Amino acid sequence: MNAEYKKAAKKLLCGITDKRLHEPTIWNDILSSACSGKLRLWEINDEILRIKYFCKEKIERASAFTESDKSGVRFDDLNAYFVEAIKSRDKGYFEAFIRAYELVLQSRAERFVSHYNLSADDTEDIKQIFLETLWFAFLGYDAADPIPLLQYVKKAAVMRQLDHIRTAKNACTVPTQNGYAELRKVMRIYNSAPELSADARIALAITETGFAEKKVTELVAVGKATEYPIGIVPTDDDEKELDGAISDELIEDLSISLFQEAWRNICRDYFRAAADKISPKDKQILSLSLGVCFDCFGIFKPSTYAEIAMKQGASSEKSIEKKRKTAIEKFAKELCALGFCDGVFLKRTDMVIVKENGKKKVQSVTYAYTPYGDGKAGEIIHTTISRHRFQVIRLAEFDMTGAYAEQVTKIISYMNGTYNKEKFYAIPLGKLSNVNKHNAKPKLPFYKKPRTTEQK
Repeated sequence: MNAEYKKAAKKLLCGITDKRLHEPTIWNDILSSACSGKLRLWEINDEILRIKYFCKEKIERASAFTESDKSGVRFDDLNAYFVEAIKSRDKGYFEAFIRAYELVLQSRAERFVSHYNLSADDTEDIKQIFLETLWFAFLGYDAADPIPLLQYVKKAAVMRQLDHIRTAKNACTVPTQNGYAELRKVMRIYNSAPELSADARIALAITETGFAEKKVTELVAVGKATEYPIGIVPTDDDEKELDGAISDELIEDLSISLFQEAWRNICRDYFRAAADKISPKDKQILSLSLGVCFDCFGIFKPSTYAEIAMKQGASSEKSIEKKRKTAIEKFAKELCALGFCDGVFLKRTDMVIVKENGKKKVQSVTYAYTPYGDGKAGEIIHTTISRHRFQVIRLAEFDMTGAYAEQVTKIISYMNGTYNKEKFYAIPLGKLSNVNKHNAKPKLPFYKKPRTTEQK
């Protein structure tokens, strides 16, 4: 047995917290099995050892299953694989589930690895932990149970994966899951302000957690000693985090289909690529104001403009608000350039103001619009008093069906009377594909450009 194996086994053994497993007879057997290699590393955790020593019936049940080739079997209902496996005593159905679920499993494992800043090499370990948890839960599952098996497994698997990080991936072993939740919380705060000094970051962690200075200092020391940085743990309620609450992002969502899962991953790839193309300060403003990390897509409490201004050394909240609008536009342009969505550039070319009861009122506003790319701009008038509130004077060169024109009318409506001078707007591709589906001609009415009485 090599030294690395013994080191890993020792770490994992330190993570065994079930008092029943520490009874002298059982514990000595565990130690001897680990030292001899009979007990594999993935088996050294509370759940599997409890099954091994206290759930003999599950082991016996597993041996009663046969295995045949079910590679051609496909079920729309994922739970049907487990039900059929139990009814037929054939674990070939279980293997068929693994094949059907591979894409989702791979995606969730990669997200977990990214979220907790692990190495890509850890992806297979995370997948294996999930499958082991699923298998042992399957052995105790009742085929008549109306609750799907995955519903039982989802949180248990994540907790075991966190145990894996806590006991095997850190240079310092954290004895309990609750302690590890505290460590993650402190390090999330500590790592969120790299521009501050170490003492200031510790003070920030003390303020936000309410922990004693000694405790925070010790946790930061442990966090710095870990093999990998502690990742952000998203939670709506920070207090729940102390109880080991797990983000729903990292737990199976049975409402998400394979297609939805694949599409969500595609979106994240595009968002991550677009965010990397804008400046680091713009990326930080978007991330902090939205409460989302564009690297791991963890969710956290959004920062106020004042908080962002302090972190960036900006002069005021107003400057951050303005920079955020610019950052969103840059981000949208990058998404368009990557082909994720389309877009249109609007420029206000005319505004007619009339006096009504002594007050100035916008009678009409004219916008030139250009679909993202090239070509001659089109022109649309928006009026507040006519029968047709939107009038197309001219379609843009590459707006053959009027699809962009119709989207522009919606954008202008959303302005609610603010009428921006010029701005770039992203448009989801799906919005364009459904416009004028049965008619190549625009639905919007065409009018000659009217003469104006008073212009601004």
